[in-house]
Amino acid sequence: MPDTVFESYSIPNVPEGGGTMPQNLSAEKSILSAMILSQEVLQECLVVLKEKDFFLYSHKCIFIAMRELFDNGQNVDPISLADHLKSSGKLDQIGGMAYLIELNSNSFSLASWKHHVQILHRDATLRALIEASSKITALAFDAPEDTKEVVDTAEGLLRDVTNDEIGDTFQSLSDVMGDLYEELSEACENPDGALGVQTGYRGIDARLQGLRPGQMVVIGARPGVGKTSFALNLLINAAVNGASVAFFSLEMSKAEIAQRLLSAHAHIPLGDLRGAKIQANQWPTILDATRELSTLDVMIDDTPGTTVTEIRAKARRMLKDKEKGMVVVDYLQLLEPPSGSGGADSRATQVSAMSRGIKIMAKDLGVPVIALSQLNRNVTDRKGKRPELSDLRESGSIEQDADIVILLDRSMTEEEAASEDRPDFNVTDFIIAKNRSGPLDIIPLVFLPGTTKFVEMDRHEE
Repeated sequence: MPDTVFESYSIPNVPEGGGTMPQNLSAEKSILSAMILSQEVLQECLVVLKEKDFFLYSHKCIFIAMRELFDNGQNVDPISLADHLKSSGKLDQIGGMAYLIELNSNSFSLASWKHHVQILHRDATLRALIEASSKITALAFDAPEDTKEVVDTAEGLLRDVTNDEIGDTFQSLSDVMGDLYEELSEACENPDGALGVQTGYRGIDARLQGLRPGQMVVIGARPGVGKTSFALNLLINAAVNGASVAFFSLEMSKAEIAQRLLSAHAHIPLGDLRGAKIQANQWPTILDATRELSTLDVMIDDTPGTTVTEIRAKARRMLKDKEKGMVVVDYLQLLEPPSGSGGADSRATQVSAMSRGIKIMAKDLGVPVIALSQLNRNVTDRKGKRPELSDLRESGSIEQDADIVILLDRSMTEEEAASEDRPDFNVTDFIIAKNRSGPLDIIPLVFLPGTTKFVEMDRHEE
């Protein structure tokens, strides 16, 4: 009887009846079309998909080609894809230029690409389970006397599949405490240093202990107070202290940013640089400042109308293999909302999605992400005009997602500064309004309007 059972058993390399492995070629084709048609979909799919998620070999080749073009900073379109695939001898294998043109014509793919990603993940997991079960079955038939080795190997095969599906993001308390111990030891060896990216302002670093990996830091201010100028000061200070900075400007051009940086670093009024009113004796200073700024690891992207997904994909490349990085986004309300987050009447929903995306980006990239934000105009109607957390425009989600919220407050005129409840003229209050891991406080900074530079003010000096 046992022999009969044994002989009738067949190893399930394929499902009973001779079926095919789990697959959905239509979904694969639709996703490739969406990736060609939309830059946002392309970058998102390059994050969430791998070549093994595609069953058809030709689809794997096209996906890999897209990723290689993207990594090299090249456009992903049918002509570029064809040229890239031809250079690797795979153009004919994927169906030639005709197949790429066919993919480019399927505009309906943009409507359901997220669902199709789920289909690919499901089928890839099922295929991996079938392959693992086949290996486990073969091991069981050829098992040694000690079955512990077979069980251990089988568990490992299944664990590989489940790790790919759900991710291995947990960590034991023992490991967490070990990491904390090392961090504390490092901090004690350098008690005067910040643990994260240093802002260059002693009082701020003392309270924040540097900007930490994974933190979302929001800086809010009224128009004209200088949140962009402060962010530029901050990124230069961070770069001077060894950080690699990716700056995404949705409002100013690269040329305008360069002018502000040069003005602050060379101590030459911004108006003189913009109006080409440079004196002969200022050129050596400008040359020295230009050389010093050029040595800093700062990368600037001024693409308008960009999304959080695009910034995350770009920042991942910009900060790849960098020891210490930081991302600055100027500013949050100018980001393009993600597709499917609601129309113009759902602005709060859109901002909530963008805010959450920034927090996810900070954790995913393992760097602090600084997002500038506007304040609601009603702050000017309040007595004292001191900004509060609730003044953040569409503040609910921003305030919730942020680890640190900084509010900048400055008197805009001498008359305003004369009031007892307002900062002195040209003094900007750096208000730590939220700090998950430290104290709240107010640090006064002196704003030099001519050069848009902020310097720290000693509270014990006049």
